[in-house]
Amino acid sequence: MSNLIRTAKKSDAKAILDVSKRAFEVYHQSLPPSTPLAALSETLQNVSFEISKKRIFVIESNSKIIGSIRYELLSPELAYIYRVAVDPTAPGFGIGSDLISHCLEQIKKVGCKAAALHTNSRYFKLARYYYGKGFFVHSTDNSKGYIRALFVNQFSTDYDVDITPALNR
Repeated sequence: MSNLIRTAKKSDAKAILDVSKRAFEVYHQSLPPSTPLAALSETLQNVSFEISKKRIFVIESNSKIIGSIRYELLSPELAYIYRVAVDPTAPGFGIGSDLISHCLEQIKKVGCKAAALHTNSRYFKLARYYYGKGFFVHSTDNSKGYIRALFVNQFSTDYDVDITPALNR
């Protein structure tokens, strides 16, 4: 059976929280052990609130949520992607790629000119992955206790997008 990507519903909150926690536990292993990670302290109430106020997509296989992705508009031209989560027992099946592609399509549909996201700059496999999806490193910072890279995917080179709203996310 093929995977289905759809907009998250309130009833998906627990499944989104579960897959996010599992995915970010793996991500956390690439960081210094004492580094706090907001995704790991997220609550069911947080996820429910975000479903009602922001844009969240899930991917399911056999009616089970195996991944999720979130984005919000930071300006009419810029969207910020965050909490990309894929069930760690299902990597390598294109789930993350399907979620990113779908999310970028939706961002373009609302008229944005670029999408941005942060990730651990030392997580080579993940950084290389985002390069392969058309993102480039805009800048780095250490505001979360580790070196994060701000990756940007600018949909057109003939238009400069103000990335400032994404810098301190």
